[in-house]
Amino acid sequence: MEFANKRVLITGSTRGIGQALARRFIADGAHVAINGRSAAAVANSIAMLGGSARLHSACGDVSTAGGCESVVNMALTSLGGLDILINNAGTYPIASIEDTDEALWDITLNANVKSAFFCSRAALSALRASKGVIINHSSIAGLMGFANISAYCTSKAAVANLTRSMAMELAPDVRVNCVCPTTVDNDMGWQGFKRAADPQAAYEAFAAGSKMKRLPTNDDVVEAFAFLASSRASFMTGVALPVDGGKSAGA
Repeated sequence: MEFANKRVLITGSTRGIGQALARRFIADGAHVAINGRSAAAVANSIAMLGGSARLHSACGDVSTAGGCESVVNMALTSLGGLDILINNAGTYPIASIEDTDEALWDITLNANVKSAFFCSRAALSALRASKGVIINHSSIAGLMGFANISAYCTSKAAVANLTRSMAMELAPDVRVNCVCPTTVDNDMGWQGFKRAADPQAAYEAFAAGSKMKRLPTNDDVVEAFAFLASSRASFMTGVALPVDGGKSAGA
């Protein structure tokens, strides 16, 4: 079991990819700290994941520096250290440039970028001690531009370059990589399709436009994170790994 007894903190792990990540690491023997903003959401997620004694609560808002420190400290206390930090928490606002006000901009950058930086900063001593791994959740929108998600694209590009910068600074003690998925077939991915007059038709058109003729599942994305966290990627740092069915490779 690749991750047996590894200590893992996954931010934003009460739903979607975050919860799927927790399920993957728990199944492989890890101890996992579950993070969400509310204690109820964290408790519900732990129950949905089977209520194992290897699941721990790290409730808190990671969109502030103080919140990041609190969440990381809670995880360190419960886990007794840290081997893997997955900065997964984030938000996906869909808005035109005209409709993106300062409040939406701040919410997006705080949730997607500030959280990754300050959780990593708070965890550094523990990760250096364990020769650990940081994996950030970026996006294909951090590698390419898309209409009506300017704040999101900006935030995810920042995450990708933050990953490279941290990888340079923290090597060789801590490896830092990021995963860059395309739109995933999950609740967050369907936010965009539901804005269309015919959501199912929009979904099918998106899938037809993919070189793989489908959308990735949560599990497709989870396996990229698991690979980068594993010893199989022991010589990889500073990588922005697309999970996009070839979309960023070219037309």
